[in-house]
Amino acid sequence: MADIRASVEVRALIGADKLRELHGDAFAQYACWRCGRAGRTTEPTSVIVLGYRVFRVVKLAHAGCADSQIIEVGAAAMRTAAGRTAARQQGQQVQGAGGQLRCGESHPAKKCLP
Repeated sequence: MADIRASVEVRALIGADKLRELHGDAFAQYACWRCGRAGRTTEPTSVIVLGYRVFRVVKLAHAGCADSQIIEVGAAAMRTAAGRTAARQQGQQVQGAGGQLRCGESHPAKKCLP
């Protein structure tokens, strides 16, 4: 059984149909939005919505890595996120709110599931 957690705001934004899709087999395995490690929706999973100017992107994260939330992303944040994604793909260190984090390490405030 899928264990997908969505905040009230996320549920209202993405709608019941999309939430039902997330409970289906299509998203049984995912890469965590926060730490990048593999996850399964049979484990506690949070729904993250990235809100850009003209579209929304639904991401999944280990519930221990991030709470379900909506994150509004502006142009500057999009450039920063793109730079972090490129650095993570190359295995470089990424500056986070808690200091230097290496790709695959969780934020000190949130512990990631192995």
